Amino acid sequence: MKRMKIHHYGDKRSMFPQNGDGWFETNIGCTASDLVYRLRKARRHNKEEKDFIDSAIQDIRMMKSMEMSATLKMHPWSEKHSETIRELGMSDKTMKSLRRFGDSRKIGLTRACMQWEQADEALKALDEYEDVWGDEERKAWVSAMDSKRDARKIWKMTLNQIEKLTDKEQQALIKSEEILKSKGAMSGRTLFENLKERKVLHKSMTSNKLAKLLSMYGEEVDIIAGGKRGTFVKMDRTGLIIKDPWAYAAGFLDADGYITITKRGEPRAGFIATGTRGKIHCEQLQKTLDCGILQLDQKVYNDNQRSQHRLQFYSKADIGKLLKGILPFLEMKKTQAKAVLAFIEEKDSMKKEELKKVVRYYNWSDDTKKSTALLSEWGVQADDVTKWAEAI
Repeated sequence: MKRMKIHHYGDKRSMFPQNGDGWFETNIGCTASDLVYRLRKARRHNKEEKDFIDSAIQDIRMMKSMEMSATLKMHPWSEKHSETIRELGMSDKTMKSLRRFGDSRKIGLTRACMQWEQADEALKALDEYEDVWGDEERKAWVSAMDSKRDARKIWKMTLNQIEKLTDKEQQALIKSEEILKSKGAMSGRTLFENLKERKVLHKSMTSNKLAKLLSMYGEEVDIIAGGKRGTFVKMDRTGLIIKDPWAYAAGFLDADGYITITKRGEPRAGFIATGTRGKIHCEQLQKTLDCGILQLDQKVYNDNQRSQHRLQFYSKADIGKLLKGILPFLEMKKTQAKAVLAFIEEKDSMKKEELKKVVRYYNWSDDTKKSTALLSEWGVQADDVTKWAEAI
């Protein structure tokens, strides 16, 4: 059996991959339940190894219990409800969802726990007078049992929201996951066309409806919004599944990045994102491209709960590597990328100043007031800047 690697870091979430997979899925490739099932099956055909297999099953159960405790410790709110949560159900699927959504869905999950506990208290009180129950006590017992059943349903539906959907909608999500895993990030429209070819979509499903479905429920099957607006990407235990990292980076930079040259003549580029998903994108890009400096969990405003994350490129080597890689795929910032690459190689100070102006002007091209002010400040016409850009 492959030895499991259990890492302990300061952040409890670092024990598990970003997609919520547990220790068994990450290190062995299957859940603890699947592993125990296989061992029991093997025991029937290898009776001479019964003691060894029984011992292995006990070890797996012990590790499963440790995994369960580590999962509960990820979320401060769950500690006082730990026994209740175990009673509500801690299957492999439930634990993965709890690791992924335990904080973002804590209101519904806490409600389920409290409802279960209140019903449990009512049942314990009734047990003390079981010998003298009347109609009122019997009704109270039925009500408490119904309340526990509803609490378990709330718990399950909160963690596994995909179960709210129709069979056709669930099928669309599952097939979308398969396509994104195979082909990498793509737009909602392209994904829709792929699904249409496979004939798995209901006739009422449209490209816009699919995009909305993916935006609302995609995380249930490890699909999140891509770096480029309107795109989606599949996430596994190793990170985002990106088939063409340069094309993906280009889309991300066009949408949420920048290319500039400072007043001191220093070329700069970077990606800016917010929230948990943005952090995942920045971390994955640095890992995939093998360059850039991460600046994570930055608070932009004191009253803003969302953190900002950046992947910055400072050195000429890193900037050159990035811009050369993404240049063929850029749509909105291609001129700025070409100008910065030329700026890095240019020796003539006058030419460098022109390239610097090209970058700054094109960065403000959507703001007529600002771009006009720049032209006035420089004492040139828009046609002059255009000629400098075309000469690159």
